[in-house]
Amino acid sequence: MSKQRGWRRAAVWVLAGLLAVVLAVALGPRNAYGPDEPAPRPALPVDPKQLDAWLVQSESAYPDIRPGTAKGVVWHGETGQRTPWAVVYLHGFSASRLEVAPLPERVAQRLGANVFYTRLSGNGRTGQAMGEARVQDWLADTVEAVRIGRLLGDRVLVLATSTGGTLGTWLATRPEGADVSAYVFISPNFGPKNRLSELINGPWGQQLAFWLEGEMRGEVSGKPDEARGWTERYATRALFPMMALVQHVRDSDLSAFRTPVLVFYAPGDRTVEPEQTRQVFARLGSPRKTLEAVNYSEAEGQHVLAGDIRAPRATGPMTERILGWLAEQDL
Repeated sequence: MSKQRGWRRAAVWVLAGLLAVVLAVALGPRNAYGPDEPAPRPALPVDPKQLDAWLVQSESAYPDIRPGTAKGVVWHGETGQRTPWAVVYLHGFSASRLEVAPLPERVAQRLGANVFYTRLSGNGRTGQAMGEARVQDWLADTVEAVRIGRLLGDRVLVLATSTGGTLGTWLATRPEGADVSAYVFISPNFGPKNRLSELINGPWGQQLAFWLEGEMRGEVSGKPDEARGWTERYATRALFPMMALVQHVRDSDLSAFRTPVLVFYAPGDRTVEPEQTRQVFARLGSPRKTLEAVNYSEAEGQHVLAGDIRAPRATGPMTERILGWLAEQDL
């Protein structure tokens, strides 16, 4: 009897130990989104004529910004003069305003619009700087960009690529997005193609990312245009706010997205998962929404579907389609 009791006691301890391991894994630390509020930002100037100087002063806090990637306005006419439309561009993760350029300006020229290019926090700088941003910083960049858009024009068109589209989707479900007249998303990021990225939001996900990737990730292409437009190698921790944002937006009540929206995607996208794009699009509450598969982009990887760096021949057709869609919506 005593031997049987000993085996039972040992079995209980083994089961207890296994349960403790399972609980430790299941209840481990998770990637946190944080408060669903933008970080505080200084007030914008009231006069559009003061905007250029204000932006230069604001960006001067970051002397390591790569040339051509800082926040800035492209005026349609005289500096400080408002236009009927303003185009606001939100770039993607690790990218910059050069991402699909000159697409935003081509659209703006035809609309007679001023353009505002934002720079998401941490982007356009060093790889280490990419790891400094929080979700709330990107939310603040997004809200600031639209407020600047309202300074620049009577109506605001938000044009966004990849994670810029994730931020645009967040904005459209919020009161801060009330001033936006229409959205155009290119390859919006509602889930990376690499499903392993989803592990970041699970228990011990951050630790797993460091174990798999190390402190830094990405590869240097050796192409000057790519190096200017993107932060090619960056801190692994930069993935954490991006994945937290993606999950938060996917889990949101997307019926609150009521603004007209045009979404471009490529079935062969190797950066984000097209099926996630289709699923999220179906949940958008806008009565005026259009989902279009792009079959005319020569972009390698089928993600950044227009622009001089990756798909110059697609810029013209996409410009025409955006303008045609705006006309169809009577905007």
